[in-house]
Amino acid sequence: MNPHGNASKPRSAHLARALAAAAALTIVVAPAALGLTATAVAEPTPGTSAPGTSTPGTSAPASEPSTADGAAPADDNAGTVDTRGPGQAPGAVYANRELSRARTVSGAASGNDFTYWSTGADGKAHLSSGVLMVPTGRAPAGGWPIVAWAHGSRGIADRCAPSTRPTAEDTEELKRWLGRGYAVVSTDYAGVGTPGTPQYYDLEATARNIVDAVRASRDIADSLSRSWAVVGEGQGAAAAITLARLAPTIQGGKLDFKGAAASSIPAQFGSLVANLGPSSAAMPSGLAADALYTLSAIRNAQSDIDLDAYLTDAGKKWMTRAAASCATEFVREVDGLAIGSLFTKPLSGNTELTALLTKATELPTRDFERPVLMTQTLQDTSVVVPLTLKYLNDARAGDTKVSARTYLTLDGAHSKRLSDTDIRGFVARILR
Repeated sequence: MNPHGNASKPRSAHLARALAAAAALTIVVAPAALGLTATAVAEPTPGTSAPGTSTPGTSAPASEPSTADGAAPADDNAGTVDTRGPGQAPGAVYANRELSRARTVSGAASGNDFTYWSTGADGKAHLSSGVLMVPTGRAPAGGWPIVAWAHGSRGIADRCAPSTRPTAEDTEELKRWLGRGYAVVSTDYAGVGTPGTPQYYDLEATARNIVDAVRASRDIADSLSRSWAVVGEGQGAAAAITLARLAPTIQGGKLDFKGAAASSIPAQFGSLVANLGPSSAAMPSGLAADALYTLSAIRNAQSDIDLDAYLTDAGKKWMTRAAASCATEFVREVDGLAIGSLFTKPLSGNTELTALLTKATELPTRDFERPVLMTQTLQDTSVVVPLTLKYLNDARAGDTKVSARTYLTLDGAHSKRLSDTDIRGFVARILR
């Protein structure tokens, strides 16, 4: 899993281990990967590395977001809101403004940037922000079905909020689902672009942020259906899976949750973070960034967990850097980082931290209330693929509502296209 080490081993050796873990899963193999002629694949039933620098990089902050397709740089005050009035009902709209045409992606008849109330990991009311896009054309009977786009890690600083600084991936996802005839809602997750400390590490809080964004969107636009589904990637994939179990009990009577699709699933992520320490080798940059975001968020939100006692001076600097950096730049900065140099002793010795990580990041494998599709490419460097494949096996064995597909291709872009095709079909079935 470490792209910087074991350079002498052929890629096939790594893939062989992943394939062994995937034995019980449906695997989509690109013909070019094996030198075969293309054949049809049946649809699934829904149901020790070189040391790196040990101090943060000094690269400049990320450039302004791409203005392609009308996305404009953020307003400096976009995340500034009045925090008075705690205890508001989850999903209640706090503030709303219509987006200008310059900030509305193609395929949208209208767009809204809004702030709403949600519930945090502490059980208290927190403000979150998000964006709603409604497709062009005439709404079907019952209104536009809703897809909640649960994005992956974008950073925990206010300036990283995707609603005001969308990445190219976020913009493409909005366009893609709008073009398929869905209204699209996406939350920034509480504390990112709004007052308060991001609770990046807590899956249930993130899941509630998504549900409450959908609730709020139906008060903003009267052309939306009750029916909705969630599509998530990375951090958002974990939240989407959590929603397949949790949403029906927390969404309220005005929504009808139909199911979840998840890709690039960070299985056993809490355990990976809890086992970091001085002997830890370098990690793939995306995984390292996620780990540092998680620890930085906990360090800022949980004063009772003495994380600093486990950090070197370099580690403390990296935690501060993580709190201020968006993923686009941060993933580059941590590439090759000797992550063991950040710790004075193993994090596993901090029982409060390990207990929190276990509770906050554990993915369910059974008792899902709605169908869930899990997809995973075997060449994904943002997760530990064998752990994800084991999770997919466990979830499929644990609940008949789970379907899973994995993809072996020559490049990640091809895998993503295959995954998107499967997710598109899945969402069409559950929202028809």
